[in-house]
Amino acid sequence: MSFLDTALQMVVLAIPILIGYVAHKLGLMGGEFDSKLSGLVVNVTLPCMILASITARELPSPSEVLTLLALSAVGYVIATVIAVVAPRIMGAPAGERGSYSFITAYGNVGLIGFPVLSAVLGPDAVLLAAIANIPWNIFVFSAGMLMISGMPEGGAGEVVRTCAKKLVSPVLIVSVAVLVLALLGINDLGILGDGLTTCGNFTTPAALLISGSSLANYPLREMVSNWRSYVAVALRLVGVPVVLLLVLRGFVTDQYLLSLVVLGQAMPVATNGILYCLMYGVDAKPMTQGTFLSIIGSILTIPLVAMLVAM
Repeated sequence: MSFLDTALQMVVLAIPILIGYVAHKLGLMGGEFDSKLSGLVVNVTLPCMILASITARELPSPSEVLTLLALSAVGYVIATVIAVVAPRIMGAPAGERGSYSFITAYGNVGLIGFPVLSAVLGPDAVLLAAIANIPWNIFVFSAGMLMISGMPEGGAGEVVRTCAKKLVSPVLIVSVAVLVLALLGINDLGILGDGLTTCGNFTTPAALLISGSSLANYPLREMVSNWRSYVAVALRLVGVPVVLLLVLRGFVTDQYLLSLVVLGQAMPVATNGILYCLMYGVDAKPMTQGTFLSIIGSILTIPLVAMLVAM
């Protein structure tokens, strides 16, 4: 897909975001409604979309699956290393370093990433994205959580227990289920697959409307006044994907897998970051600023990264 095609596709996705913003301002979205709708998408319709994806394409071979998992894991290792170093180079205050690290390292693969990858790479991408998302779950609920919370009083044992409780989620469960089905060569769910597809089709419009509504919560002047947020967001949307592309393109021959992994790293900041800040009593303002800027910026940067991958 060319830069223009991808850019136009992102404009198509931006329209529901704008509609969600307007709906919030009109009092039709926001608050508890957005919270419940987000819960419905993350816990019900997105898992349906992922599970239904098993029927969307010719199943990947076991070697392709293992390669994808390895590439995704490498990507998050690279992102985490960059994220740990970047806030210190920026001279960020100690209390804000965790937020900038999280902004740099972890994108919103679920709520935004799956719809975007499906739109840019086609619906077949959802199956592979679900498999690639397994390392994301492991990293964001371990390293990502520790970036915000710091080391708990109970030490390493408490870290393992806390991360294990947060790790298990409907998205992870169905992602593992899709992985198992793919390895077993099962790609026909019959009428169940049709029903899951119908439910899963609700995910993309709902996720984009929620994104637009969430933007309306932020005072514009406060969201654009922190230069460190711009740096962290630039690393999230362009820096990490480009570094990953440079590392992988020398030995990854499958262009589709390369595009999937690199574009997956180009998503806006994961919403988990704000939740972690609230959970652990950390100032959420830098995280909120980064989330806001990344959603707006990704409309331009995702086509740019797609063009770089295709070159």
